[in-house]
Amino acid sequence: MHPDRREEYLACLALRNSSGLGPRTWKKILEHFGQAGIAVEHVDQWYQLGLASRRQVREFLAGTWQQAANCEAFTAMDKGMEVLLWSDADYPWMLRCIPNPPALLYLSGDRGLLASPALAIVGSRKCSRYGLETARAISQDVARAGVCVVSGFAAGIDRQAHVAALQEVGSSIAVLGTGLDLLYPAVNKDLWLLLRKQGLIITEFAPGTRPEAMNFPHRNRIISGLSLGVAVVEAAVRSGSLITAAMALEQGREVFALPGPVNMESYNGCHHLIRQGATLVRGGEDILVALQPQLVAAGTAGRRAGPRADAPNPKPGTPLDAAALDQTGRESQLKRTAHRERLNDEEMRLVAVLEDRDKVHIDAICEALEQEPAVVSTQLLLLEMRSLVMRHPGMYYSLWSKQA
Repeated sequence: MHPDRREEYLACLALRNSSGLGPRTWKKILEHFGQAGIAVEHVDQWYQLGLASRRQVREFLAGTWQQAANCEAFTAMDKGMEVLLWSDADYPWMLRCIPNPPALLYLSGDRGLLASPALAIVGSRKCSRYGLETARAISQDVARAGVCVVSGFAAGIDRQAHVAALQEVGSSIAVLGTGLDLLYPAVNKDLWLLLRKQGLIITEFAPGTRPEAMNFPHRNRIISGLSLGVAVVEAAVRSGSLITAAMALEQGREVFALPGPVNMESYNGCHHLIRQGATLVRGGEDILVALQPQLVAAGTAGRRAGPRADAPNPKPGTPLDAAALDQTGRESQLKRTAHRERLNDEEMRLVAVLEDRDKVHIDAICEALEQEPAVVSTQLLLLEMRSLVMRHPGMYYSLWSKQA
């Protein structure tokens, strides 16, 4: 670790390990100074600036945080853990906006996923077959549209959401309630290895932190904080999933709930959320439609995601030229399609790319439209739902009329 970065890391640990401070206070301090190192250097100004109380300043100056911070830093660096700091450019902006963001995160896997538009999918550990099948279907639908699925690495619904999303372009992020060096639950070892290879694992907890009950509400605020919305697939009234949903509401996120059999206690939490105003959903399509404006906005600034590593390479063919989208030779047919289906300008341009070709790979479509895959994937899925576009194996697409 570079010396300057090490100093910033230690300053973040100082803030986090000071018993008188909490995430809401860290946020005020870090937002004002921009960097933890600068903030610590100017601790004498915290009270005058209204960032902390006199007691909090005294406790920080007492240095009671030093032993825990130094021990954590030594362990993390000895284990070669990758760390994301508040001052890093790729610290997720949605997480930065919540009332109580973490000062730092430890991570393992594809760090670039933190820039993807995301949806949290959570639910019960002890779940029904219906819940598992629906979690799989929803996760596949949204991840296929370029949306990253975030969950808590628990057994049951969480595991199913991760596994299904990892098979698609959106991939998955697991947020732990333990240290990054602990595998909990142990039955998820296969998923752990897959996430490190194709997804991402993150935690704010120090190495060696055990899975204590009080850790999981803290974890849940990060699950919802990374996401545009939270989908509760199956949950009882008293469950961690409803805590995540409550945190999502506090953070200004959308909350979705899947209805289930009225005689199943494990769905009482979902029914409670629906009565309280959560959006009732039947599958991934409902969620994507509800989040379409946010997905387009988030995807435009997102990472350049590609197809899964095991997807076949695009076949060579005639290169697509963005300028060719302005040709007028097929204009009348496109206008008729737009009028009939009420396509917007972006959808019109996408249809134009597919108009004269049998099958086009998503990478070629993105290049022609000069848009990010997350945006294009969402548009394609919405057109597919309207029976205008057909998806083929290997991330190829065509107009439905050409395959009819």
